[in-house]
Amino acid sequence: MDIRFDGKTVLITGGTDGIGLASAELFGSLGAKTAVCGTNPEKLKRALERLERQGVTAFGETCDVSDGQALAAFSARAAAALGPVDIWVGNAAVCPQYSILDTDEALWDKTVNTNLKSVYLFSRIAFDAMRERGGVLLLASSFAALFPSVGSGVYAATKAGVSSMVKTLAAEMAPYGIRVNGYVPGVINTEMNRERIAADAESLKSAIALQSFGEPVDVAWALAFLASDYARYITGTALEISGGKMGVQNPARAWRDRETRRKTQ
Repeated sequence: MDIRFDGKTVLITGGTDGIGLASAELFGSLGAKTAVCGTNPEKLKRALERLERQGVTAFGETCDVSDGQALAAFSARAAAALGPVDIWVGNAAVCPQYSILDTDEALWDKTVNTNLKSVYLFSRIAFDAMRERGGVLLLASSFAALFPSVGSGVYAATKAGVSSMVKTLAAEMAPYGIRVNGYVPGVINTEMNRERIAADAESLKSAIALQSFGEPVDVAWALAFLASDYARYITGTALEISGGKMGVQNPARAWRDRETRRKTQ
């Protein structure tokens, strides 16, 4: 399988670190020009310098994705700099660590606006840009949308909303040659998850069939597949990239059984 994006432009929100930056690097290495945005100017500067060192043609700006005018302006300037955008990746998110009962209204609004409203805004902008020539829209959900946790319930609710929107948007955009899919990372070794991993690594691993955490590039390769022509008949779905997290109740049992078999052979 030879996946290439020569002559294509990809736009990634939340593209200055973690999964977003790994995706920008991978798409760039596969021939795409990449546009990234984030809210932190220093992270943006470092990301663009890193992409440049790797020979990736890149464009970037700071942008509040919950602001429709700002998001539209960033998208327009990215297209002006790199050419029409073919692949749109909505990756920006925040994940406050509070129970629903302890989440104040301002934080609720920020989380919903960043994680869910931004997807509505982003999808409409992407549709307007691709409606005449087709393209691909990839939207970040989360394993929390499938199995929410106490302590991040607002985040989980927004990501469940994204998964629902993926299905509807896929149908609405299909007549225009636009495929829409979601992606569902499990426990990925990103800045967002590092404190959580450090505090509870063994317990988190015990729920994962592969008994390891994913790396941002693992998600990036899944996105590259979904954006490629190899996935031309895939739309309206959310792909799990979770190492088999919670596929069964007790995945660690299989690893213990393996050790037992080794000792008795």
